[in-house]
Amino acid sequence: MAKAKGLTKEHVVGLWKFMAKKYNFEVVNKRDSGIMDAIGVFLDTMNIQDKDMFMDNCAVTISTMVKNRVYVPFEIGEADRVSLAGQVKTCAHEAQHVVQHSRDWMFNAKYLASDTARASYEADAYRANMELEWYLTGRLLSPAGLANNLKAYSIGAADRKIAEKHLLIASKMVKEGYIITGTSKSAIGYLRRCMPLMRGYHPIGVSKKRKGARKFKIAHMIG
Repeated sequence: MAKAKGLTKEHVVGLWKFMAKKYNFEVVNKRDSGIMDAIGVFLDTMNIQDKDMFMDNCAVTISTMVKNRVYVPFEIGEADRVSLAGQVKTCAHEAQHVVQHSRDWMFNAKYLASDTARASYEADAYRANMELEWYLTGRLLSPAGLANNLKAYSIGAADRKIAEKHLLIASKMVKEGYIITGTSKSAIGYLRRCMPLMRGYHPIGVSKKRKGARKFKIAHMIG
């Protein structure tokens, strides 16, 4: 697996603090949350998802009109369970869910009640994962692989296929260097300020001489 060269614990911790302030959310470790534990028990009892899998493998964002909370299954900045690059992608992904809620106060109801809406919201947030993976490592995440992850959200094959089509379109733009998602732009902007390699507008893991890296530089500057 490609790694983000130069990315450190300090960068990741700083990024989460920056994004939490910018998008107005609080970060909570899932293992410290009674609410997350109760949800895990419920999902396990209903045979929807194993409690330990729920607690250990996915971040959860709960937004209200008053407060936004992002529950994470790892210690931010510690790469023993989730890589530092993975934590950066998770940060932008969950921040995008906060943005989605800010755009539509019915977000929570739609997310829970509609497979189609849930697939659309997740595809939108997964675009941030795709953009940051490309920016950090030069590697393009598989649209099919990301769409397949939606099985864990109890999303059916038809809606997963639609999500895959959206992600396939997004992947073509990402490969050309276009960063569309606002939370990705914010994360990249922060990292560029604190990581010298980021200031060249090219993916850390990609040579400046590669054609794709040159396109990325141009697209990011005018995007």
